[in-house]
Amino acid sequence: MRIEKACLLLKENAGLSISEISSLVGYSDHSYFTRVFRKLMGISPSQYRKG
Repeated sequence: MRIEKACLLLKENAGLSISEISSLVGYSDHSYFTRVFRKLMGISPSQYRKG
């Protein structure tokens, strides 16, 4: 659920950093968010944003 919200934010809000997005969806640790995102989506948040 949180990762789905993060996907929307990554696509729609280019002005927000990955760290800001991780906080908005409820992850206090940016590194943990990146690991969870990569595990579920198969790519990193920055790659997802570019893709």
